[in-house]
Amino acid sequence: MDLFSKDRPKAVILDTNMLIFSAKLPFDIAYELKKRGFETILVPSFVVSELESIASYGRPKETKFAKLALEIAKGFDRLDESAPGGEVDEKLFSLAKTGKYVIATADTPLRRRLIREGLDVVYLKDGLPVIS
Repeated sequence: MDLFSKDRPKAVILDTNMLIFSAKLPFDIAYELKKRGFETILVPSFVVSELESIASYGRPKETKFAKLALEIAKGFDRLDESAPGGEVDEKLFSLAKTGKYVIATADTPLRRRLIREGLDVVYLKDGLPVIS
């Protein structure tokens, strides 16, 4: 599967976990993704909402990293496209199924589901993004 053919845009969507991990480890997620050929990095508005919720209502360590992740998210374009599904993972899965986006996630169940469905995914291995 060619992620970068003319009929496949080079857009990647960051999920909540990927943003939190980029705050925790830390690593420059934009640099790492651009180095791997992604020109457009997006953060959905529903991911920002989830981070805001964690930042407000999470445990102290969670709130710290969620606040840092929100600052990191400000450096990317916002995706306001609506997606079916109630939970964030369902919405991300729906967006991936459109074929317009690659999902960057540190969430193992979501990553496995995307791969099982033959969808493109970027995940972390040894603290660095890997394309599957």
